Amino acid sequence: MSIEILAMMFLAGMLVAILIGLPVAIALGSVGLIGLLYMGGIQAVVILSGGTAMYQLSHFGLLAIPLFMLLSAIIKASGIGTTIVDLVINWLHRIPGVLHSAAVMSCAIFAAMSSSSVATATAVGGLILPEMKKRGHNLRLGIGSVAIGGTLGIMIPPSNYFILYGVLTETSITKLFMAGIVPGLMIVSVMILFNTILFRFWPGLSPVEDTKEAPTWSEKWRSFRRAWTGLVLIIAVVGGIFLGVVTPTEAGGLGAVIALLIGLLVLKTISKNDFVNILVEAVQTTSMIGFIIFGGLLLARASTMMNLSAWLVGVITQSGLSPWEVMLLINLLLLALGMFMDASAITMLTIPLLFPVIVELGFDPIWFGVVVALNMELALVTPPVGLNIFVLKAVAGVSLREAVLGTLPYAALLFACLGLLMLFPEIALWLPGFIE
Repeated sequence: MSIEILAMMFLAGMLVAILIGLPVAIALGSVGLIGLLYMGGIQAVVILSGGTAMYQLSHFGLLAIPLFMLLSAIIKASGIGTTIVDLVINWLHRIPGVLHSAAVMSCAIFAAMSSSSVATATAVGGLILPEMKKRGHNLRLGIGSVAIGGTLGIMIPPSNYFILYGVLTETSITKLFMAGIVPGLMIVSVMILFNTILFRFWPGLSPVEDTKEAPTWSEKWRSFRRAWTGLVLIIAVVGGIFLGVVTPTEAGGLGAVIALLIGLLVLKTISKNDFVNILVEAVQTTSMIGFIIFGGLLLARASTMMNLSAWLVGVITQSGLSPWEVMLLINLLLLALGMFMDASAITMLTIPLLFPVIVELGFDPIWFGVVVALNMELALVTPPVGLNIFVLKAVAGVSLREAVLGTLPYAALLFACLGLLMLFPEIALWLPGFIE
């Protein structure tokens, strides 16, 4: 059978498995197993699937994922996120559309602690959307602010996506973490600027007179003192990685220990009875991600045996397209996949195939990792499978139509940020340049 027909059957099998409703992990794994069976028989299936489970899933870099999931579960249980939201609202009070901008800023800070986009959107949305509703602010745009802000869990370190990308491509996870900081801050700045202009020139989107009085300086500093725990956590995790004190994996464990001590001894919001629920939540999330990674690794093994990556590189290099035209097509592919699949599945499906292509075309692997990350952010807010939209629809108690309409203008801004990143790669590459 020719490689072209084999590739088409491989892709068709993947799409059919997803369209008939199979869970993404099973869809990836089943197509991978069929590919292994075709190329090497039952012996290849037994040896390679067992080897993948035993060796590749035990990669030291992947150990960071369960540690950061544990950190995220502890943060949610400890109430550290609440202190962060209070801090941001108090200090941004005079900015037009304060709650909407506070939502984006809170998501950025929460993302720097938890590494989980859905957890960020759920935690911040659960705190700030009811406040918007009570005070008469535009809830539709509020959902959009939190939905896009929640995606920052992919971009701002620590990020499970960057861990996965780094392991798959053997790229420095520390440099990937640093590469996500400036683009993440760019997204936050663009969203806050948009909210400020929007609510400044269309004040009818929020109440003429806010029922909540402006906080005094005493209240502002009090909120700062309450939020110091979250700031210490961010400095320990992100600062430790940047300064080279800890590896990303060690940073996950360090963050989990610090967050637990804060919840137990400082805030006293975590009791011994909460331990089981925290561990169960962390194990459930880790198991889901691990299952997707295992299925994706089987798919990658099968594509390697079929030599699909080398074939794809050959097709592209002989197509006559310029490198930037190829990059544009890759972005369109990622955006299309984002409408139907989640970020982990897209990463496992595409990166093993696309990474050799971008290396051959001369693109920087660190920059490409950030470009894919921004596409994965868009995947979280792109219907029909925009996970953040569905989560916030449930949190806010609105229709899916309202949630989607509120998210669209912010998704357009996120798309514009992708364009800026494409035009100016130094946005992502400047900070990693300081790391040897």
